[in-house]
Amino acid sequence: MIDQNRSVVDLSHVVSPGFPGHPSSVAARVAASKDFASGVCFSQRWDMDEHWGTHLDAPAHFAPGERTVDDIPAADLVLPAAVLDIRDRAARSPDAVVGVADVRAWERRNGPLPAAVLALTGRSELIGDRRAYLGLDAHDQPHWPAFAPEVAEFLVAERPQVGAIGIDTPSLDTPAGERDGCPVHRIWLHGRRYGLEHLTNLAALPDAGATIVVGVPRFQGGSGGPARVLGLRPART
Repeated sequence: MIDQNRSVVDLSHVVSPGFPGHPSSVAARVAASKDFASGVCFSQRWDMDEHWGTHLDAPAHFAPGERTVDDIPAADLVLPAAVLDIRDRAARSPDAVVGVADVRAWERRNGPLPAAVLALTGRSELIGDRRAYLGLDAHDQPHWPAFAPEVAEFLVAERPQVGAIGIDTPSLDTPAGERDGCPVHRIWLHGRRYGLEHLTNLAALPDAGATIVVGVPRFQGGSGGPARVLGLRPART
């Protein structure tokens, strides 16, 4: 039974063929496989990338021989979460990054980091406008906020309790970082660590005290998968 004192926030976008996915992604396709006119039930067949819509990046996505999505322990999919709010900076610069200073500032206010670190940039509010969401400039080059490689290195070396990072943009790396080989992905995605991309509604969570639940298919040998990510706000007292 759901605890009525604990509200649930959906941190996932609706999956659709029209979702403004990463520029390198192939758009999803959907078609009816059964319908009421010809049978007794309705169902659809989906054709989409493992990284379409709100999704999880498993270590195998960037590190050969590392853990695939079906090998992620269930306990690692239910984690206490910190929300790092960089909306002001992201509003001033489409290439803003989450840095070590943001982590330290959060810890000064709230104490030690929990197991998940989520970056709130405000970009998900632009999901209805593909150009704005991807930050396409006059030359159709994308721009979006992301994590700095330095903060990924810091978390790996200094905050080993953190097992997941996530963001409300198309990637853990900035587009410039992706052109430079995706350093945040390559630093972060090892062992039991994973990433979450295309999150939404992070502003509905408190800075500290929430828990996330990541529902992701156990694709055999998968590099990741579309995810229904839920945020559980602390119970009212």
